[in-house]
Amino acid sequence: TWFSTFSGYIIRLRGYYGMSKFFTYYSWLERKFFMHRWMEVGDGSYYAREYPTGWTSIDGDIFVDNDTEGSRDSTLAFPRDEMDKLKAEATATLIATRYIGEKKDDKVVSSADVAHVDTHLARGIAGRPMESTPALIGAKRGHVTCDTNVDSLAYWNEPQGNRDSTFITPFGDSQSSSKAKYLVFTADKGGFNNIRMSFEIILVISAALDRILVLPPEQPMYLLKNDGAKKHRGLHHFFEMEGNYYKKRVKYMSMEEFVLKEGRPGGQYPIPAEKMDDILHASRVCAPGRHVSGWKSVDNPACEVIHDYLVQHAITPNITATHHECLVFDKGMYEKGVPEDPESAMKFCSSGKRKLVYVTKKLQEPSLLYIQGGKPPTRMLSHYYGYLHFSDVSIGNYYKR
Repeated sequence: TWFSTFSGYIIRLRGYYGMSKFFTYYSWLERKFFMHRWMEVGDGSYYAREYPTGWTSIDGDIFVDNDTEGSRDSTLAFPRDEMDKLKAEATATLIATRYIGEKKDDKVVSSADVAHVDTHLARGIAGRPMESTPALIGAKRGHVTCDTNVDSLAYWNEPQGNRDSTFITPFGDSQSSSKAKYLVFTADKGGFNNIRMSFEIILVISAALDRILVLPPEQPMYLLKNDGAKKHRGLHHFFEMEGNYYKKRVKYMSMEEFVLKEGRPGGQYPIPAEKMDDILHASRVCAPGRHVSGWKSVDNPACEVIHDYLVQHAITPNITATHHECLVFDKGMYEKGVPEDPESAMKFCSSGKRKLVYVTKKLQEPSLLYIQGGKPPTRMLSHYYGYLHFSDVSIGNYYKR
């Protein structure tokens, strides 16, 4: 479906599996073959579709601006049933073999042709030869716990490669103190895949800045709130956040844990005793709408209770993932105020003539950053790899993985 962020996510997952771009078609005839040619981020909508740079060669260290498949032969035309048959056969082969290596003489390299290689790591057409994917050294294909063997469906690696296991962000606070630094945020107000896209951006920013990510309270989500059995939900209901790999990459806590730790007397952001009950309740579960002074009810307090508490103590950075802006992580600019690779940043941000914003030590200074991602002017509706740019390709690919 064109202009569907859910369809876009499905396409990205296909890319992680290494499926051919020629297997994806949009139902809108004017956009039917839109995925059959390489497009850079910014050549189209920043959120309505996904781009192959989000999954192509993400295990390597070099920037790629094309895939290995070439262009679609417009002279080829198959009846629908024949096309579906070919797609099914090719997909079954791909899932079974992962395209051990690149194609050679129009034939897929078999496992017998590749020595001393874990044959379940390559990302198919979306990948590169094993010698060009250093991030896979030490990695193994992930495992899916099931009554039958479905490990071929895993598009992730567990354990991840050696370099991922030892990675340390260069954008953390080098002047570390005993006081923790946090990033709090509000989720997007759209459907779930809009929420997911916004969360991906915020998650990467938090991990890159080495901050503790504070999850919003459980609350009604657009469309999902119609579920009578579970009206209020938190992001932890949708993402596997308890795994050791996740915790190592992103430090996080619930809003309730944050309030209990930092809102108490002696905490960094103390709460007056007369407001503690309301704020603590709202930190667990809240509802949209304005807060009524003196609230006492069986209903949940308004999410505004948490918002009002946060804005008293936090700084909201002037950043937004819209068509008009991009956020650049450059080690030179962060450390010395002089970008190491201004050309790549300009190229990335010039698509659509966007405003270039660098991550600096000044942005990192506040102990509490508050990204109000649910509404303008600080909404975060874009694909993270289309909004965030890392001048060092190897770091950018780490966050893509």
